[in-house]
Amino acid sequence: MVVVSAVKGVTDMLIELYKTRSEGFYEAIRDIHVRIAKELGVSGIEPLLKELKEALDLPEGPDVLDYYMSFGERLSAAILNGLLRRMGLDSRLFVAPLITDDDFGNAQPLEDDSLAREVDEHEGYAVVTGFIGRTRDGRFTTVGRGGSDYTATFLAKLLGYRRVILVTESPGIMTANPQEVLEAKILPIVAVEEAVEAAKLGAKNFHPRTFEPVTGGMTVEVRNYWSKGTVVGNFYAPPPYKIVVRCGEGSCVVGLEAEEIVKLGGDYVSRYAAKVPMPPKWAHDLFIKPYFEKMLWTS
Repeated sequence: MVVVSAVKGVTDMLIELYKTRSEGFYEAIRDIHVRIAKELGVSGIEPLLKELKEALDLPEGPDVLDYYMSFGERLSAAILNGLLRRMGLDSRLFVAPLITDDDFGNAQPLEDDSLAREVDEHEGYAVVTGFIGRTRDGRFTTVGRGGSDYTATFLAKLLGYRRVILVTESPGIMTANPQEVLEAKILPIVAVEEAVEAAKLGAKNFHPRTFEPVTGGMTVEVRNYWSKGTVVGNFYAPPPYKIVVRCGEGSCVVGLEAEEIVKLGGDYVSRYAAKVPMPPKWAHDLFIKPYFEKMLWTS
C-alpha cells in the first residue's frame, strides 16, 4: 500500500483557488499536473481537472474547502497509479478509504474499516490518497496539514500492518532542526512516546497525531530514499534526551527523562518534554551533544 501526498505547494495553491476562484490559479494547478503526467507518459487526469474547474462555481463553506484541497492528493495519486500501470504492475487507485467525522479541516478518522478493507483485499499495489477521508454521507474531509503521514499510520493500525515507511525530504528524525543546529544528528531509534511529543511540538512538520496509532509490534521508519533513517516503535533506547524543538522564545527538549529537566528548573510540558528558556543551539549543546561521543550516531 502506497499513501500519496499532493505535489509540493499544490495544497496551498488549492486554498488560494478556493478563496479567489481565479482562472489563473486553476491554470497553474492544471499546468503542473499536466506537465508531470506528460513527462511520465501518463494520461487520464483530465476528468479530475474538469471536476476541479467546475468547483469554481460552488458556494463557500468548510466542506467545500476540504473538497478543493482533496484534489491535490487525488491528482498525484492518479498520476502514480497511472505510472505503475504503465509499467505493467497490478495497481489500483483507492480514493479516501478513511471514514472520518465531519470536523472539516481537522477530521478525526473513525475505527471503521468498511472502505479500508477493500485496500487490504487488493492483491496488487494499492495507491491510496493521503490527507483526505470522507464522512459517512460521502463528503470529502481533510485530517490537517501533514496528514498523509497520519493517514498511513492510521490505516496501518486499522488493517493490522506491522511496518510503515514514511519517505520524507529528511534523512530521518534529527536531534534538532539542522538549519538551526548544524551539529544535529539522525536518531537511529526513537520511542513512540518521544515521537508523539516531538510531532505535537512541530518537529519536521509531522502531523501532530502521526505516531499515535503506533501500537504493539508496529514500527515506523522515517527516512529518505538514501538513508537508513529512524525507527520509531514501542521500545526504549538512550540517550535520555533526544530532540530539541523551538518553542516560542525558548526550546522544548524531548526525551524519556524530560521530567529530570523540570527538576533542574525547566517548565513541564508533558511526561516526555520540558521547556527551557534558551535557543535550540544552547539546549542542544547542553542536553544532547554530550551523548554524541558516547553512542554510535548516524552521520
